[in-house]
Amino acid sequence: MATTNTATSNSNRKSNSKDQPTHAQYSDEEHPVSDKMADTLHHTVDGLHSSAAHAEEVLRAKSGESATAIKAQSRLLQQKWNKSGAKKYATENPVKTAGFAFTAGMLLTLFLKKK
Repeated sequence: MATTNTATSNSNRKSNSKDQPTHAQYSDEEHPVSDKMADTLHHTVDGLHSSAAHAEEVLRAKSGESATAIKAQSRLLQQKWNKSGAKKYATENPVKTAGFAFTAGMLLTLFLKKK
């Protein structure tokens, strides 16, 4: 049953498409305003596409440069941290470091707390 319905609907589509004229069959004299508007819209979309493509290229280039700069900065900070006295102290005295961090957090909370 489904096969006959499909065959029937396909034949109906073919006959309907033959009855209806396509866009190419209309002359410019029949729809000059809509044809001009369609051409203008197509031109606008093409212009928008080129602008968006250019913006995408610029963003990709800038993001690549930014990623490289961030990686370099991260490596530099990691090297500085590994050589720092703070890391050495924190590694040698973890309990004192946790106590200082807790005290600093409490003091900051007291000072910044809204009354």
